[in-house]
Amino acid sequence: MRLWLLLLLSLSLLGLAQDLKAQEEAVRRLEAQAARARSLDQETARRIQALNRELARLSARVQGLLGEKARLEKEIARLEGERTQLRQEIGKLKEAVRETEGRIAKLERDLESLKARLQALMRSLYRERAGRYLPLLRAQSFTDLAVRARWVGYLSAQDTALVRAFQGTLKALREERERLRLLLADLSQKEASLAETQAALERERQGLLITLAALQREEEGKRALLRDTLQERQQLQAELAALQARVLAERQRLLELRRQEEERRRQEEARRAEAARRQAALRPQVVVPPPPLPAQVGRLAFPVPGGRVLVPYGQEGPFQVIQGPAPGSPVQAAAEGYVAGILYLPNLGYTVMLVHTETLSTVYTNLQEPLVQEGEKVSRGQLLGYTGGGLLIRPEELEFRVAVRVGEETRFVDPAAYY
Repeated sequence: MRLWLLLLLSLSLLGLAQDLKAQEEAVRRLEAQAARARSLDQETARRIQALNRELARLSARVQGLLGEKARLEKEIARLEGERTQLRQEIGKLKEAVRETEGRIAKLERDLESLKARLQALMRSLYRERAGRYLPLLRAQSFTDLAVRARWVGYLSAQDTALVRAFQGTLKALREERERLRLLLADLSQKEASLAETQAALERERQGLLITLAALQREEEGKRALLRDTLQERQQLQAELAALQARVLAERQRLLELRRQEEERRRQEEARRAEAARRQAALRPQVVVPPPPLPAQVGRLAFPVPGGRVLVPYGQEGPFQVIQGPAPGSPVQAAAEGYVAGILYLPNLGYTVMLVHTETLSTVYTNLQEPLVQEGEKVSRGQLLGYTGGGLLIRPEELEFRVAVRVGEETRFVDPAAYY
């Protein structure tokens, strides 16, 4: 009985829109390709955002280094100006030192000349008055000589004043020369310090230029990578647009095939109804009531809690169409039994057949993936699954069949007689 019922049910269901499988598979393949293309496009967009952030960071660093370079070059130019000014001052001081040394040398020559003149005078006087001027010949220096000459009153007032003037001037020039040398040494030290600072700044500028060149090369590489990535994304977007167009076209074809299948199904149902009416007209009008249920089964539980009978038995086929409260309504076992078979068709979803006794079975069509397995024992009211597994049946509806066996004959009967 089980095999016979499954064969009967399979033949009735396979007659509904089997030609849609290929089209549905094509649409699924295209949608999977479009999903992969969208994933690649999103990944490319993230890469582009990361490259833009990296370029912004590099540009900020390059701008900062350019500003630092400008500051260093300005500082180097300022130091070069100060060094130039110091070199000019040093040159002037060196010239002043040379002039002072020249004046000192001239004064020393004049003093030597004055010394020779005084010595000649002393020798002349000595011959005349050797005893009187003998102390003058014992003088050890020009200063000593001047003092002795003053005390002895021999030298003239003009020669004494000249010697003193030469001595004072010579002393002042020597002090001036020493002051100029100290100032020259100080300026030279400052110029050397400025030169060292300038050299350090120049080394820092050279290092900055090397870093800047490396950053600019890195930035150019990132820009090239960004251009390649943008081109890659444009190509991906073009491919995605083509895939989406193909998906839309295939969906339109699928909708048309479904419409044609619905039309064929309506026509087939109409032909079956007409054939049934003709056969009924030819047969005696005798209504055969459904046989009573076995005593151990009792009344059947309504298969969709909270649902209602939308299409009575026999109006569209040998089954009831039961409408649940919402899409994905729960479906329960009408009585205790075991799972005799599970069948899946994309257009009609999962079909579960329960065998309750040797003479009674129930069939549930348009389920999502069942919550029971073939051969499993079920109890009355146990949850079998949820509606909404088929493409051609609304997601809140269930096709419910009751099959009974009378003698050697098994047929579907109106479930309403057993609630």
